[in-house]
Amino acid sequence: MKIKLKKVALLVEVLGGVAILISLVFVSIQLRENTKATRSATATATIDTMTNWYAAMGTNKEASASFFRFLADPESMTKEERLQHIFNFHGLFLAFQNSYYLSLEGTLDKRIPKSLMQVIYGVKDQPGFKLYWKSRKSIFFEEYRDYVDALLMSTDIKSDGIYGYEGTEITPGNPVNDTSRSN
Repeated sequence: MKIKLKKVALLVEVLGGVAILISLVFVSIQLRENTKATRSATATATIDTMTNWYAAMGTNKEASASFFRFLADPESMTKEERLQHIFNFHGLFLAFQNSYYLSLEGTLDKRIPKSLMQVIYGVKDQPGFKLYWKSRKSIFFEEYRDYVDALLMSTDIKSDGIYGYEGTEITPGNPVNDTSRSN
């Protein structure tokens, strides 16, 4: 009877070990799936923020024209209009900063903030952007400021004409609302 009890205890111990191993495998699979879901939700939220910003600007002719005017010649605007665009830019850049930190911690794919930085490439030489960055830069975390400053100083950056016509920059003498041009 003693031997039988030892065999049963050993069998229970082995089965307990197998159950723990199966549980660990299951937890590992769940953790991987949860990580994937979290990364997907984070990417979706980041892209939704950008989509909403672009949709708001792109579906409102007055907002788009005012934004282009701010980029090209912020001094031609009232103080209140400039402030409105600085706030608008700031909302966008807070999302950029968030995506930058989420990518550093591995929650967000590094390609997403890299893609978002194309916006900076398109406007980095525009007077309105320079005004914005000068006035709001100090509000951002130091690492992010350094990151953006490095992007702004890069000579490898080539604008694809996203905020003007291909091969041109937005300037007061080159209005962006000239509908006789083709894109």
